[in-house]
Parts: sequence; structure tokens; C-alpha cells
Amino acid sequence: MKSVIKFLRILIAIVFILPVLILLGVIALVFGSILRLLNLDKLSDKVSTLILQPVVWWIMFFLGTRVKIIGKENLPKKGEKYCVIPNHSSVLDIPSIFSTGRWPGAVAKKEAFKIPLINGLMWLIHCVKLDRKSPRDAIKAIHDSVNNVENGFPMMIFPEGTRSKNGKIAEFKAGSFKIATRAKAKIVPVAIKNSRQGFEDAHYIGIVPIYVEILPPIDTALLDEEELRTLHTRVENEIRDAYDNLPSFPKKKK
Repeated sequence: MKSVIKFLRILIAIVFILPVLILLGVIALVFGSILRLLNLDKLSDKVSTLILQPVVWWIMFFLGTRVKIIGKENLPKKGEKYCVIPNHSSVLDIPSIFSTGRWPGAVAKKEAFKIPLINGLMWLIHCVKLDRKSPRDAIKAIHDSVNNVENGFPMMIFPEGTRSKNGKIAEFKAGSFKIATRAKAKIVPVAIKNSRQGFEDAHYIGIVPIYVEILPPIDTALLDEEELRTLHTRVENEIRDAYDNLPSFPKKKK
């Protein structure tokens, strides 16, 4: 029964989401690309994300989820140097972050850049391509990401390295913070909860609430050597504490 419910939820989502994604995605890509070619990068970002924002709402609506954002006032001003650092357990974590109204880029596997339309949209929001088998490519990806942040285009980094398959937060990797520390940028820790129940474990009838709690930013430019060395542990602990205090779905029995 659970597998049937999951299949129906995802089938309905695909039927309704794909046409809107393709239509608005093409429009955003056309206008965004023209502005980018005219060296109007900031305006390109503003226009393309304004066009794409309804797609995020559409995706979440037809997947039967509702995103509840907490602490939006903690987001730095647009144009500031910052990196978004969330926990990661679902493909819905990315649109959940986009639901805040901010569209940070991300370091993505090179395979994702081979998908038509998606590759163009990733280029628009300053995503960086990575070949995990190439050490040289990894160095370039860090360099390009730092360059994005220094130019006011935020990046999103998942410090666990990959999606959690059981929904539990894995250990944060210290190397994931290199982009923020090298750019002397702010780190915005984000706790996301229940996103996995909206897609990977989508076998529920009814609305799945996804919680996105934005925690106070940490300015890496103000940290000393010891604080930088333990930064990944600090951020991990802050996100774990926030995650544990967010409501679960389905609600845990007392």
C-alpha cells in the first residue's frame, strides 16, 4: 500500500510539474542568458529567479508538501558574501532552500550538467561543475565557488558530502567549509526536517510539513585560528540542536 501511495504522489507531481518547469524554465533561460551576455549578472539573477520562484511553489504543492520557514530574518542581505550550509537527506532540500526566496548556487556532479534545460538553469544560478574523479577539477570547483561568493553570488554546501539515506544527520566534513573560509564569508547554518517524507519516503496521505530553520550567521572573517579549526563541529552541533527541536512527521508517539 505504501509503495502505491508513493507512486501516485510522484506520478501526479510529474504530470503537473514538468510542463510548468519546461515553460518557465525556458523563459527564465532566455531572459537570464540575454542579460548575462550583456554583463548584467545581478539583474540576470533577479529576473531569472523571479520567473522560477513559482516553479518551486508548484513542485512543493503537487508533491503534497508545505514549507514552513523559521528565522528568515537571519539571512544576510543580498549581495553580501555568504554560504548556506544545510543538512541533506532529500532531493527536496534544494527547492526547500529556494523557498526562502534565495537561490544559492551549488557544486554539482558533472552528470547533472548533461540534462537539457537543467544544465542551463544551473548555469544561471552560478552552479559549479565537479568531476569527483579528478583532483584538479575539485581544486577548480573550489576556486570557482570562492569567486562566486566574493562577487556576491552565494553558494550552498552540503557538509555531509552526500544525502543521508536514513534521514539522520551524518558527520560534517571540515573540507566542506573551505569555500566560506577562503572567501572570508558568512556561514548560514540551516536545519531542514521532513523533506525525505515528501519524496524518497513519500508514502503518506495528507500534507507533509517541511521545516526550514535558518540559524544566525557566523562571520568567518571574525574567527581566530582555533575557531576556524573547529568550525565544522560548531555548525554541525547547531544544526543538530535545531533539527532535534523541530516537529517530526509523522508525529512521534509519546
